[in-house]
Amino acid sequence: MRYSILILITALFALFIVASVALYTIDFARDFYDFGMNFFFKKYVFYILFGILVSTFLTFYLKKDFFENKALMWIFYLIVVGFLLLPLFGPFSYKVNGANRWIKVPGFSVTFQPSELAKIFVIYFLAIYIKDNKEKIKHIWFGLLKPLLLISPLLFLIFIEPDLSTTLLILLVAITLLYFSGARLVQVIFLILVLVLIAFVLKEIGFIHDYQLDRLKAFLSNEMQWQVKKAYDAIGNGGFFGTGLALGKYYFFVPQSESDFIIATIGENFGYFGILLIVISYLFIVSNLIKIADEVKDDVVRYFIWGYAVLMLFQVVINMGVVSRIFPVTGIPLPFVSYGGSSILSFSIGLGIIFAGIYNQE
Repeated sequence: MRYSILILITALFALFIVASVALYTIDFARDFYDFGMNFFFKKYVFYILFGILVSTFLTFYLKKDFFENKALMWIFYLIVVGFLLLPLFGPFSYKVNGANRWIKVPGFSVTFQPSELAKIFVIYFLAIYIKDNKEKIKHIWFGLLKPLLLISPLLFLIFIEPDLSTTLLILLVAITLLYFSGARLVQVIFLILVLVLIAFVLKEIGFIHDYQLDRLKAFLSNEMQWQVKKAYDAIGNGGFFGTGLALGKYYFFVPQSESDFIIATIGENFGYFGILLIVISYLFIVSNLIKIADEVKDDVVRYFIWGYAVLMLFQVVINMGVVSRIFPVTGIPLPFVSYGGSSILSFSIGLGIIFAGIYNQE
C-alpha cells in the first residue's frame, strides 16, 4: 500500500507542476499583451498549499467514528444543504452569467462553489449507506431508488442554480458506485431510461434552459462551437512538444483557458507530450487509488475511495472529451489542474478523508 501511496503523491505533484507552469504562462501573456493581470499562478499555488494543509489536518484529525457515526453524517448532510442554499438566497449569493452557483462574503474577493463540496459529501454519504445496506443492495429499492432519493434534495438544489452538468455528474458517480457495490445492471439500465424520460418532461415544462439545449443541439449537429474551435487552434499550434513556455499565440484567447479549457493552454505550451503527461498522471492516480481500496479493510473507506476515483476519472474524461468533441461544451474542471479554489479544496478534503481512513487502519 505504501508504494501505491507514493506513486499517487508523485503523480499529484506532476499535475501541480504542469498546472503551475501553464497558469504562469497565462499571467505572463496577459501582462505582455496588456490584458490585465489575474494572478492565476499565485492564487493557484495558494489554493494547492492550502489544500495540502487541509488534507494533512484531516489525515490526523479524523477518527474512526467519522466513518461509522451516522448522526454525524446527517449533521454534515444538513450543513451541505445549508451551503447549497446560500447561492440561491441571501446576502452571500453571487451570480455569474445568470447562474447562482457561488457564495461570496461581502467585502472579500474570494468565492466558493458549494456544489464542489457536495460531490465529495455524496460519496461519503453513499459509502456509509452502502456499508449499512450491503446485504440488500441487489434489491432495486435499497440498491438504487432509496439512496438516490436520499441525495435528491442536494441534486435538486444544484440543478436549479442552474448547474445541469454537475447534477448529472454527481448522479452518474452515484449510480456507478452503487453498481460497483452490487446493484444489478438491468436495474441500472431501467433507471437510466426513467431518468431520460424525466429529462424529456423537464424540457417540456421549461426546467431545462435554452442555452443548455442550444449546446446540445450544436453538439448533435456536429457544429464545432467557438470555444472548442479556439482550443483546437491552440493545441494544434503546440504540435508534439509545444511552442515553448509563453510562446504560444492562441491559448490566451481560449475562454476559461485557466479552468475548463486549461488543457488547451497545456497543449500549446507543452504540446501533445504535455497532454500525455497529464493523462498518464491521472491514470496512475486512479489505478493506485483502486489498488489502495483493495487493501483497505474498512468498508466505508473502500467505498469512499472507489467513489472518489470514479469522480476523478469521470471529470477527466468529460473535460478532455469536450475539447475532443466527444461531449457537448460543459463546465467540468480538471481535478487539481484547473484553476479554482472550490474544486481544489473539495478534492483535497477527499484526499484527506482517504488518508485518514488509511492512517486509522494502520
